[in-house]
Amino acid sequence: MTEKENVIRTITRDHPAWIPYRYHSILTLQSKILRVRPVDGGRDDWGINWIPTTEVEGSYIDRNSHLDIEAIAELRVSETDWELVTNDLKKQIEANKQVDKLILVYNELPLFDRAQAILGMEECLMATVLHPGKFELLLDKITEYQLKLTEAIMKSGTEGVRFTDDWGMQDRLLISPAQWRVFIKPRLSKLYEVVKKYNGFVFQHSCGHIEEIVPDLIEIGCDVLDPIQPAANDIYRLKKEYGKDLCFMGGLDTQTYLSFGSPEEVEEAVKKVLLVMSEGGGYIAAPSHTISIPEANQTAMLEAINEVNKIKYGVSN
Repeated sequence: MTEKENVIRTITRDHPAWIPYRYHSILTLQSKILRVRPVDGGRDDWGINWIPTTEVEGSYIDRNSHLDIEAIAELRVSETDWELVTNDLKKQIEANKQVDKLILVYNELPLFDRAQAILGMEECLMATVLHPGKFELLLDKITEYQLKLTEAIMKSGTEGVRFTDDWGMQDRLLISPAQWRVFIKPRLSKLYEVVKKYNGFVFQHSCGHIEEIVPDLIEIGCDVLDPIQPAANDIYRLKKEYGKDLCFMGGLDTQTYLSFGSPEEVEEAVKKVLLVMSEGGGYIAAPSHTISIPEANQTAMLEAINEVNKIKYGVSN
């Protein structure tokens, strides 16, 4: 069985032959035509200024650059040549057609994160309460753009989209579950529908605590949820309650043992997570955040994944 075949069987919970590791089994591309989050800094396609860094996470938003909620009606929606976006991604996919990986395309800052970028975080959160109508108008404008982008992505021949939109803090959602269901869910559902129209996989990333809305994500068609931060979510409960309907990716804790533990502690913790989360398929091993971890701990993590695969499946990656 190939890496790609196995990760698809993992996603669909159809008797995978081993526990896949995200970075061995999945290739995620980005359109070079778009400036969604300029790693080198400068203005993005929405006019938001980004500051470059040397960190793994890359650039960050200049918080002084945002639009007042009262001016939402005047917001200029980015004009984009969608055919160019599609053709750019087609070329990248063609160049990687021999790679034995599931090929996805990133769609970063699709809804809530983009609203925060435009308004500023504090103003965005206040708008959800003080100006809900205007906030919905903003989200509608963003959604109109996102529907065109998602269509352009799927026309490229990609096998799915990884949407990255952060909704959680360490112990709760940034907005209430009820607000999320009003503001985000119906618009996100439209984006998922485009992916499903092309028989693609929907990967959804959100940092932080999001347990309350996992059933909603399943309802609207999410296939894979990441990074399921174990310090912010009860990942074993999520697996027990929703494992039959959802694949999880992540869960190896960068907030504790991967960053601060010994290699021995890493090996023990990783094996425990894998044995629980991989039951019945539906689990792609990966760290719970894309941050640098000590090389010895990264080696211990990969060795633990390999050891579990030897014991459970009789294969060595």
